Amino acid sequence: ATTLSGETLSFDTLYDHIITINDESQVIFKDNLVMNGVIHVIDEVLIPPAYQPDIVDFLTSEPREQYFNILVDLVVQVNLTGALQSPGPFTLFAPTDAAFAQIGDFIDVNNATQVTDVLLYHVLSGIVLAEDIDDDSTATTLSGETLSFDTLYDHIITINDESQVIFKDNLVMN
Repeated sequence: ATTLSGETLSFDTLYDHIITINDESQVIFKDNLVMNGVIHVIDEVLIPPAYQPDIVDFLTSEPREQYFNILVDLVVQVNLTGALQSPGPFTLFAPTDAAFAQIGDFIDVNNATQVTDVLLYHVLSGIVLAEDIDDDSTATTLSGETLSFDTLYDHIITINDESQVIFKDNLVMN
């Protein structure tokens, strides 16, 4: 369906009664007839794609910018900013500053090739939501390497038996 602003909305029905819009919002009260149409009450504000941040904007906006300074600095240093602002779509497993601190001098930050390889190892082509990750599944990163995933208790995701996804499904424009 097309909105008055010209944006396209997609609808899915789950279990024959749950309606979702753009895989984000759920209709919580449907079919409220009024004089000039119908109102469906939803649980989230729908944000047009033009107003959604890209990956870089997301990482550098409040309050998230305090967690991703090193990641953003490295992205800028090796000129990946443009790529992460392109249409994509991409899935980024974004290491926090604390995660970078744990590896110490493992990465030579002056070696652009090494930094680029490490950063691309954290990016998948396409959108992969937490619900799309199965236990013992794998995915190929933009660096060509493979990540392995495990799920614990249906909601904790670990990568390569080491890293844990702590904030998931942050949807951005790309």
